[in-house]
Amino acid sequence: VSQGSLTQGSLTQAFQVSLEAGTVPKEPVYTVESEKEKELVLSWRNQKIEIRKKISFGGEADPHMLDYTLEVVNLGPDPLELEPRLWLERRQKPIKSNGGFFSFLKGPLDLYMPALFIAAKGQGPKLKIETNWDKLPAKKEEIGKIYWSGLTDRYFFMGLIAREMSDGISVIYGKSSDGKVGSSLSYGKVALNPGEKLQKRFSAYLGPKKREDLKALGVNLEKSVDYGWFSFVAIPILWLMIFFHKIIPNWGVAIIVLTFFIKLLLHPINVKAMQSMKAMQKLQPRLQELRQKYKDNKEKLNMEMMLLFKTHKVNPMGGCLPMLIQMPVYIALYKVLYNAIELYHAPFFWFYRDLSSPDPYLVTPILLGILMAAQQKLTPNPSADPAQQKMMMIMPLMFSAFMIFLPSGLVIYIMVNTIMSVVQQYMIHREMSFWDLLKKVRHKSAA
Repeated sequence: VSQGSLTQGSLTQAFQVSLEAGTVPKEPVYTVESEKEKELVLSWRNQKIEIRKKISFGGEADPHMLDYTLEVVNLGPDPLELEPRLWLERRQKPIKSNGGFFSFLKGPLDLYMPALFIAAKGQGPKLKIETNWDKLPAKKEEIGKIYWSGLTDRYFFMGLIAREMSDGISVIYGKSSDGKVGSSLSYGKVALNPGEKLQKRFSAYLGPKKREDLKALGVNLEKSVDYGWFSFVAIPILWLMIFFHKIIPNWGVAIIVLTFFIKLLLHPINVKAMQSMKAMQKLQPRLQELRQKYKDNKEKLNMEMMLLFKTHKVNPMGGCLPMLIQMPVYIALYKVLYNAIELYHAPFFWFYRDLSSPDPYLVTPILLGILMAAQQKLTPNPSADPAQQKMMMIMPLMFSAFMIFLPSGLVIYIMVNTIMSVVQQYMIHREMSFWDLLKKVRHKSAA
C-alpha cells in the first residue's frame, strides 16, 4: 500500500491507497490491528494523519468478493483536503513479437487492460475497455457515474466496485514505463477538519469472468464479458452451450452439439443461398454472352441481364443476403467460444486437456484446411474468372494457418461447422433431403 500514482513504487500490488495530499510516505509500513478468518484490519499513523483499513473477505457466499473500508483521521491542527483513491496494479504479461514474413500469422493478444462501466451525463451506462496496449497512455482520467473499474484479460477480472454512487466518481488508469498497468477509483475530493474522521467503502472482485456468477452479484460486473455488437445473440448461445453441457458433461461435446443445433436452425437459409449460387453459376455462360454482345452499351446490358434473371427467377443477391443474415450468429459464436471461462483448462479427450489453448499437435487446424478445400470444390462459384478461383483455393491454407494460434475449442467448432457445410453442399448438389441422406447412410451400413 503506497502513496502516489501508477508510476510510483517498485512493487506490483493491489489496493494501494493514494490521498493526493503529500501526507503519507511513499510506502508506509502498516501494523496489523486484528486478523480473523475472514477479516483483516491494518493501520498506520504519523503526527498529522491516521489511516485504518478493514478488509472483509466474501467467504462461502462469494469467495471472489471482498469489502474494503478506508478510514482517515485528521490528527493535525490544520484542515486537510484529500482525495482518497484506491489503486489496482499488475505487471503486464510478456508480449511476444514474431518477426519475419509470417509475422501476421498470430492470434489476438491476451493482455491485462483497463476497463470501466460508466454512465456519462445524458447517456446510458456502457462498457469502456482499452484494447490497444501500444496506444494506452501513461495516465487517463474518466469522470462520471462509474459503477466499477479495473483490469481485465480474456478470462479474469480484478476490479473495484463503487458503493457511493454519484456523477463525480473518478477513474484514473494507464501504464508505466516499467511495464505495469493500473486502474483506480475515487469518490472525489473531501475536506477534513482537525479531529474529523473520513470513512469510504469500496468492494472488489478478483476472479473468473463467469457471466452467470457475475450477474448474480447485481453490480453490472457481467458487462466485463465483452461480446461486442452482437451480445444479444452471444448471450443465448452461451446459455445453450451451458445447457448442453448439463446434459453431456464434456465441454468439447457441448461445443459439437451446439454447432450441430445452430447449423440445423440455419439450414433453410443455407439451402436458399446455395440454390441461388448454383442458379447463378448455370447462368454464367449466358451472362458472358450478354457482356460480350453489349460491351459498348451498359444500359442495354443491365436491362438484358435483369430480364434474364427475371425469366429464370434468379435473384442476383440471393446468395449474399442469406450469408449476411447468418453473420451475427457466427460472429457471436466466435466471441462466446473465444472468451468462455467455461473452456479454461477444460479437457475434451485424448491429449486435448485444455480447450482454451491451441491444438498442441496441429491436428484440428490441418484437418480444417483439408475440409475447407473440399468445401471450396463443392461450393458453386458464380465467377468464371480462373485467377479468382485459384485465389479462393489458397484461402483454406491461410485460414488453417490462422487456426494454429486460436483455442482448440474454437477450432473444433469451426471444423464441425465446416463438415456440416460440406454435407449440406453435397446434399444440395445432388438435390437430396436429410431423409434421403439418412436412407443412403443406413443402406450402406446394412450392406
